Amino acid sequence: MSDEMDLSQFKDVFVSETKEHLSAMNANLLELEKRPGNVDLLNEIFRVAHTLKGMAATMGFDKVAELSHNMEDVLDKMRKTKQAADAEVIEMLFDCFDTLEGLLEEIVSGEDKGVPVRPLIDRLKLLSSISGPAPAGAAANRQKQAGPNQASPDAATVPDSPADVQNPAENKSVVRMDSGAVKSQTVRVKVEHLDKLINVVGELVIAKARLAQIADKKNVPELAQVINEISQFTIELQAEVLKTRMVPVKTIFDRYPRMVRDIAHKLNKEFEFIMTGIEIEIDRMLLDQINEPLVHLLRNACDHGIEMPEERKKLGKPVAGRIQLNAKREKGYVWIEVSDDGKGMDPAEIKRKALEKHIITAEDAAQITDTEALLLICSPHFSTAKEITEISGRGVGMDVVKNLVEVFNGKLEIRSKPCVGSKFIIQLPLSLAIIQALLVQVNGGTYAVSLTNVSEIIGMKRSQIRTIDSKEVLLLRDEVIPMVFLGQVFGFNEKPEATGARPADYLYAVVVDINNEKVGLVVDNLIGKQEIVIKTMTGMLRDTRYFSGATILGDGRVILILDAAAVAGVQL
Repeated sequence: MSDEMDLSQFKDVFVSETKEHLSAMNANLLELEKRPGNVDLLNEIFRVAHTLKGMAATMGFDKVAELSHNMEDVLDKMRKTKQAADAEVIEMLFDCFDTLEGLLEEIVSGEDKGVPVRPLIDRLKLLSSISGPAPAGAAANRQKQAGPNQASPDAATVPDSPADVQNPAENKSVVRMDSGAVKSQTVRVKVEHLDKLINVVGELVIAKARLAQIADKKNVPELAQVINEISQFTIELQAEVLKTRMVPVKTIFDRYPRMVRDIAHKLNKEFEFIMTGIEIEIDRMLLDQINEPLVHLLRNACDHGIEMPEERKKLGKPVAGRIQLNAKREKGYVWIEVSDDGKGMDPAEIKRKALEKHIITAEDAAQITDTEALLLICSPHFSTAKEITEISGRGVGMDVVKNLVEVFNGKLEIRSKPCVGSKFIIQLPLSLAIIQALLVQVNGGTYAVSLTNVSEIIGMKRSQIRTIDSKEVLLLRDEVIPMVFLGQVFGFNEKPEATGARPADYLYAVVVDINNEKVGLVVDNLIGKQEIVIKTMTGMLRDTRYFSGATILGDGRVILILDAAAVAGVQL
């Protein structure tokens, strides 16, 4: 077997570990920019460069090895001379980081994407050749070279395989390529294997439900006892398997400080960027999806939220605008908040803009609350920005953020006060594979409603429903709740047949809370709560209106899972 074949098996390990080392380098560079004379930070960055050089040389990735080696020379000289890193050196080290990321992408894809390396290596060699501590700007004055492409704020992307990315502090599984020894306290598993395992456990849950139904129908006590034992094991297995899908939000949060730093330089603004809750874990599928909306919210906070330094001084605010990104976990949900202490938003101005764009009518503007007005910025193509800038104002909008929340049965809340700041709160389920659902009946058919959205269930007579402004509503504890008859939405006869002791004019309303708006989904009957396995609809069924997926019941029936937000939108 050739050396190339021997080393190829370690490529995935190299890529995964390099991502970890680059993440550490990025964090230390950001901190070094704040504390340029800190020798400990220089030592940490030097160690990363040294490690990358050795790993890349062993694998035969010469460009990574050469660049890391020259970084090592510059950093070693700075360590020995106790030289503080000036702005030029910091910028060059960031260029090195960006270039290493680009080279890693080449390694992953197997394609030469033309990442410019030689000009940067020449700059590093020039800097390391200067005798004694290099004066600020010396290297730039001797030789001006075009640096490698700098990562734009849009470059904050989710790693290729988030499940492969681990916290370096927790990663104790290290392949020593020089000796071949392998320590295996943790194991890296390909994402597709985890997805398949989740599907198998889901099928096991369905099979267990079918078996329980058979035992109940045949009245076999011994079988029922065994099923109870299997049920306990299944619950434990399910919980452990779901944990394998959970990934720390740190995986993508670690990219944002650099993004905010680059935007600050472009806009000539100062930011104090604070992240908390980075250890919170969420479903990998969610991690893949939340990056783009979070990038949009952060860019908007930097560009349109935070005022220019001169304006902040006049307002008596600190020159550096405060931007916070916080993740927290409560029960089965993760809450992600993006806030700033900037100019805030004026609900009256938002209403005026919405009227101009014919998003709402004058009657709507007179009736909606300030909280409802703030949510109008989620309308497609809505913007209060005076001008489109390079940083924000194009591409992804608040409608994408809102759509993400609705697709995953979450909630979006916006709080803002003029001259005080804004806060965007996203609530999402921790896991997407297996959920608790309420089974309901409409015109003889069974449907599932995620309990994530359900706030309460109401039993009522048909006569209790009133019509106001052509909308059917229910007065509940002095609150007017719009009613949506699912039978009508699905094209069925709205009047249900009498069932058992329930009279024909007796109905149930499943009250769902969508973005702080309550809507009652009127159904014929309630079947009960059940744990269900979500099956994503694909192909022609992917964009089916009013439904977000399907599931299989214990008796083998396939039923649809209601998209509560889409159905509620009939009345909202």
